[in-house]
Amino acid sequence: MRLSAFHPLTALVYFAAVLAVTMFCFSPAVGICSAVGAFLFCAITQSCRQTASDLAFYIFLTAVLTVTNPLFSHKGVTPLFFVNGRAYTKEALFYGLTAGLSLTAVIMWCKALGKVLTREKLLYIFGRKTPKAALVITMTMGFIPKLKRLHRQLLDALNCSGANTSDSRFDRLKKDCTVFTALCAGTLERGADTAASMKARGYGIRKRSFAHSFKFRAWDGIFVAAFAVIFALVLIFSAKGELSAAFYPVIKLENSVFPVGMFALLCVFPFILEVKESIKWKYCLAKM
Repeated sequence: MRLSAFHPLTALVYFAAVLAVTMFCFSPAVGICSAVGAFLFCAITQSCRQTASDLAFYIFLTAVLTVTNPLFSHKGVTPLFFVNGRAYTKEALFYGLTAGLSLTAVIMWCKALGKVLTREKLLYIFGRKTPKAALVITMTMGFIPKLKRLHRQLLDALNCSGANTSDSRFDRLKKDCTVFTALCAGTLERGADTAASMKARGYGIRKRSFAHSFKFRAWDGIFVAAFAVIFALVLIFSAKGELSAAFYPVIKLENSVFPVGMFALLCVFPFILEVKESIKWKYCLAKM
């Protein structure tokens, strides 16, 4: 049983709990656990090439935030060196590292959310109460992939026509402007066609009907309760100061083993499910 096979509300509760702790509990332990869990899940659900590309981007983003934060924040009592007479402090460096880990973790979890909660599931969750918002969300999720495909088609058409033969900078700029103009025109044309199609089908005239195959089973309720309990325990320990970090003027970390372990278990839960299903699949193949 993978996370994508859960009921959409169960998956939504899981991602909401993980993202809420990651964004509002500013601690190196939380950032590391969240980033590792999100990366493991993304790595096991995509190709090695894509994983390596994503890892390089995440390392670069974290490194940039880590290195640049002391250039703007000069708080802290431990200067490492001076830049234009201003201290480059260890405390600001660690603060930037924690911020970078938290930001990359949120980006990875949002990517994982896009893989698990498809447009159909989001439309099921939000379509009844907020149909317009659900439509905007689902169309936005499909906009970028369609835009990439259209861009690739335009480039292929331009290359096949023989118009892309020069290597001069001016000709390359002219080609890019041509592709961009055609891309904007194609996007507007598709948007107009979508609006006309929806109007012709009577969208918004009557109350919408829904057809879905999602069923909230007993184990969905069990996992929702488990996610809620872990989330509540982590928040309680965080409110008590056992999952906090202070960086200025000196670094003080208060991280108890129990809340960190609970949150780490929550973060690696999708990865454990994927590994279990992969082992089960290989075992079934070996028995054939």
